[in-house]
Amino acid sequence: MMQEIRKKQLSEWAEFIAMSYRKGNDILLEEMAISDDVLVHCDDYESVFDGMLTYDDHQFHIHIDNAHNFHQGRGRFTLAHELAHYFIDEHRIGLQNGLFPPHGSRHDLDTKDPIELEADYFASNLLMPTQLFKYFKTPRKFTIDTISQLAQEFKTSFLSTVLRFAEIGNHSICVVVSENNIVKWFTKSNDFPDWPFKCRVGLPVPATTVAGEFFANRTKKYTGVEDIEPNDWFYPRWTVKYQLHEQCYYSDSYGYVVSFIWFD
Repeated sequence: MMQEIRKKQLSEWAEFIAMSYRKGNDILLEEMAISDDVLVHCDDYESVFDGMLTYDDHQFHIHIDNAHNFHQGRGRFTLAHELAHYFIDEHRIGLQNGLFPPHGSRHDLDTKDPIELEADYFASNLLMPTQLFKYFKTPRKFTIDTISQLAQEFKTSFLSTVLRFAEIGNHSICVVVSENNIVKWFTKSNDFPDWPFKCRVGLPVPATTVAGEFFANRTKKYTGVEDIEPNDWFYPRWTVKYQLHEQCYYSDSYGYVVSFIWFD
């Protein structure tokens, strides 16, 4: 896990760069690359990697697989991720000096590589700087539509927007990502109740949750906001007077389910 002081360093540097290259809420990644003389190549790399930063003959290059449009969503996050490797001094200098060999990045929810985690975090702050993201006006009541609206406004991938919202959004949430009835990872806002989960990463989703009912019977794809009890997901340590909700996002292309859990 990244230390808070390191997060602060990365977020401040990313935000400074982002606010220098923006048009409204649109962060101008290509202009950043051009300004620093980093050449961006979009080509068919046969899905061997999503993106890669290389250094060759005193020149930095970013290679993006053209399976993803780097002007939107996941492809745009990939470009931001590779720019992060360039802007983070330790990554750039390490590549220049041969200390870090070039390596392709891929869409990986389970990565534990500290270099990749730093680049992901920097990219998130680069695309969704606090000054813009936190104060963008969304409907008062939270639903999945809140995330979709933010993702559209900032041209970011759904999951990167989820993680950023959990960190600095205007409503306290808990998010659980599962695949084939197995919990892959979770995150929650700092002010969400600190209750123990009924499940753990690598173990099945609780059967009484909305996600659990879907995995038990895949014809039950509930997309609306459902009222649930705290003990469906947690071991509550105290009583909360507000209603708890769950709403699921189903990614048919990647096969995962994102469970959003929040109080009124």
